[in-house]
Amino acid sequence: MAATLASRILGVVRTRILAQVFGSGAVADVINFTFNIPNNFRKLFGEGAVNSALIPAFSTLTIQGRRQARQRLFSLLCTYQVILFIPIVLISYVWRESIIALLSDFDREQIVLGGWLLAPFMLYLLFISLAAIFGGVLQAHHSFSAAYLSPLCFSIVVITGVLTLTPRLGVMSMALSAVGGGLLQALFTYLSLRRRGYRLQFALRAEGTPLLSVLRAWLLVSMGMIAQVITQLVTYRFASALPTGSVTALANSTIFYQTPYGIFFNAIAAVSLPVLASSYAVGDRKMIRSVTRTALCDLAALLLPSTIILFFLSRESVSAILQAGLFTHESALLTAQVLRGYLLFMTPLAFYGLLLRLGYSASRYRTMTAIVVIQNLIDIALMWILIRGGVGIFSLPLANGISAIIGFAILALTLRDLYAPLVDRRLFISLLRIAVANMPVFLLALLYRSRASAWYASGSNLRNIAALAALAAAAALVVLASYRIMNIPLAGLLKRRGEGDGAAMTS
Repeated sequence: MAATLASRILGVVRTRILAQVFGSGAVADVINFTFNIPNNFRKLFGEGAVNSALIPAFSTLTIQGRRQARQRLFSLLCTYQVILFIPIVLISYVWRESIIALLSDFDREQIVLGGWLLAPFMLYLLFISLAAIFGGVLQAHHSFSAAYLSPLCFSIVVITGVLTLTPRLGVMSMALSAVGGGLLQALFTYLSLRRRGYRLQFALRAEGTPLLSVLRAWLLVSMGMIAQVITQLVTYRFASALPTGSVTALANSTIFYQTPYGIFFNAIAAVSLPVLASSYAVGDRKMIRSVTRTALCDLAALLLPSTIILFFLSRESVSAILQAGLFTHESALLTAQVLRGYLLFMTPLAFYGLLLRLGYSASRYRTMTAIVVIQNLIDIALMWILIRGGVGIFSLPLANGISAIIGFAILALTLRDLYAPLVDRRLFISLLRIAVANMPVFLLALLYRSRASAWYASGSNLRNIAALAALAAAAALVVLASYRIMNIPLAGLLKRRGEGDGAAMTS
């Protein structure tokens, strides 16, 4: 959580710098649209492989003491990753304008600019995909610091590169900075991996390694991720057809939304998944129900106040952090509008994601993949319907939220033999207590909104940032006091999770 928090904060700083330098107009839309292409495919080439196959495979080889097989598997994965990306990078350069034209609704000038950015961004994807392999192997050795701190390298290089190179290179400063940041991120994790005896070596023959089983696991999870990637690309295509600035508003709102969501959901899901998997392996259904219920309550206890605070401070947050240089107050208001739409569904989306991991813990990969595909098809259909209905840019978060709620309902019915949240009385009582505990901060937020002036309109400066921090801190103190009165032990979440881990492992 600490490393993710640092990464998110630096990510917000990076977003502010990009907004200040490139603004929110046509050029910024092209940068955000094109950079979103590799960012989506990293789910396919990086995160999916790490979560589904690399960590258990390398953990098993380490326990068995098969050092040569472990090194050879590492070399094979890196070799095939590079071989795979050589044609991808070449294609993204040779047919660069055709790809951007196919995926967007930009005019000719924007298509040309996006084409020049595409190939460097795909090269960046190669480096962070290798970094994902390096990080996954480190985690298999219970070494987490380098894996989770490495994204800071990327943000530092991009911030430095854009600030120093833009006067001479213009938009291409972002392309070169992304390549350099991805390379440094990969190098940072690889140097940590070398201390454990791993070396980058060319290898093609898979004899004596579990390469095929790793690839099978990767493919199963990646099918669902492909659906997510397609949906994200479609979302950005819809945004590119809306008024200028819509793509940038979508990209920037995601940065703010992902800060609380990424920190809390990723941490709770990461520690819950191994407990669920081990409980399923020993047939302990009582532990599965208990861990899932507790994780859902923890998510609600953390994300519900985050939603309330950020929702009512959305304009203040975006303006105080991003509104500078070419990023105008009107751009900040548009970003805040999209952000509020995503915040409305943040907790349901987390519930959906947690139930997906419950299904993965029981090795129900095909069923989970089918549900993910259905949810994404619903998302795309709803976006199309809502945009044609005149809802505008709010269609994008609204469709995503509704489809996540439908996906959660499908998962709740499909996985009811493991855990049935829709009929869990204890879950509903706990969620009701959490909702009641958040009423004070909700009422105070309403009072603030009814009386507050547009003090944030002057944009990003120390006074506004200090005011924003004071308001957020005051709201957090209200939540903590209310949780203490209602006996909702936020401070004990990590302790309780650790006790659950120990109990599951003992079982």
